[in-house]
Amino acid sequence: MQWNPGDYQFANVMFENGPPARMAAIVDWEMATVGDPLLDLAWVLMGWPDPGEDQSRGYVDYEGMPTRDELMHRYASHSGLPVDQIDYYIVLARFKMACVLEGGYARFVQGGADNPKMESFGAVVLDMASRAAELAATSKL
Repeated sequence: MQWNPGDYQFANVMFENGPPARMAAIVDWEMATVGDPLLDLAWVLMGWPDPGEDQSRGYVDYEGMPTRDELMHRYASHSGLPVDQIDYYIVLARFKMACVLEGGYARFVQGGADNPKMESFGAVVLDMASRAAELAATSKL
């Protein structure tokens, strides 16, 4: 598959430092933040299923992948960042996801969305907000 710049209307390309020029990342500035990197980890963890959990939610084959705890502790060992308060960030990530999807759902309800999948966002918003509230209420933080 060839990269087409037109596919990324609001994205910028970042390059590695020094020659030769090599692409390092495509950044979607709509969702980019300058903040705590643990929120990025939480964004991944909030949808990462452990073995035995429903793995049909996404398009990734998780067979052979690390568990949520293994992924979190590997991140901690490589980054040097503590992950003992990750529940806080997962709650924040779930509420953030609910807010982002609520915007799409509102556009659908108002007739301004061209993607019919946005109709399903209403239930996902409620699920994400509920799961965030549940974790906030049950976390030991």
